[in-house]
Amino acid sequence: MKNVIGKRQSLVDPFETVQAEKVNPEVMAFAELEKLFSAAANIDAIKIFYAANNGIGSSTQAIRDLDLTQKKYYTHLKRLIDADLIERVDGAYRHTTLGKIGFKLAEAFMTAIVQKDRLDLIDKLTKAKNITVDETEEIMRAILKDTNIVPGERITDILGPVRMADTWEKVVNDVVEYINGAEKNVYIATQYFDMKVVEAVVKACERGTKMYFLTNEKENIMERLHVVLRSLFINPKSFKSLFSLLNSPNINIRYRDFPYTFFIFDEKIAMVEVPKPCSKTFSLGFFFHNERICKMMIESFNVLWEKGTDVKNVVSSSMNGIIK
Repeated sequence: MKNVIGKRQSLVDPFETVQAEKVNPEVMAFAELEKLFSAAANIDAIKIFYAANNGIGSSTQAIRDLDLTQKKYYTHLKRLIDADLIERVDGAYRHTTLGKIGFKLAEAFMTAIVQKDRLDLIDKLTKAKNITVDETEEIMRAILKDTNIVPGERITDILGPVRMADTWEKVVNDVVEYINGAEKNVYIATQYFDMKVVEAVVKACERGTKMYFLTNEKENIMERLHVVLRSLFINPKSFKSLFSLLNSPNINIRYRDFPYTFFIFDEKIAMVEVPKPCSKTFSLGFFFHNERICKMMIESFNVLWEKGTDVKNVVSSSMNGIIK
């Protein structure tokens, strides 16, 4: 092919370009991460990377200061440049913007390594069940005092406790506990129906807590409602409570398909189900004491909610028909 000066010509086959556009962005990001880690996966490379923080004006001097051979120095320097961590600016090797971010992260990670004993203590703390999120935050602050590992952040937002429940019974017990303690709102998206949870929801609504309930099958909720009603006929007081609940402005019910069960309590604690891949039945549940995760899950809930269909009136009408 003849090149014409001043005129751009593509040397890439159009078909190859189309194929390249279909590459998964996450895979590309992983490839870039591999390139970064490979460039810095050597103590000599790390020495050069750290020296570049103040600028390397003389490679000869740097080779002496870092106690490296010329071959090692230039080999690792080239890899760091190819990884876009270091560039030559005004006659000196300095961090690129990506390199500056990487250096800050490396500093924080180095500090974390030095404080590993304290972090091990925090790992044990996050598994404790008898302390609140605020208490956990306060203890973490005391443990990590002066370490500057997570400056300017709520520690529990980064190292928030995560607890696993391997049976639905354990999930129900914790969910009931969190609903009983909820003061502001509770978001529920579930295909399951449990009387303990229903009773906790009734009490929460009576306290004035706002409840948003999503079910993924309209017919299913009617079937389960009839099961609940049959069990409540032996307890008129509970029946009256449920009737009051369905007529309460504090509860809203919609149905909409969703892939798994999740709860959010007071925008601070969340439970996410991991269903079995084939049967879609319960496998594991994870509780997160993390406001960022809760915020993201509420955004997802609201998207489902906006596309959902109101079934509260249908349920209330059904109960009215039974009473009559």
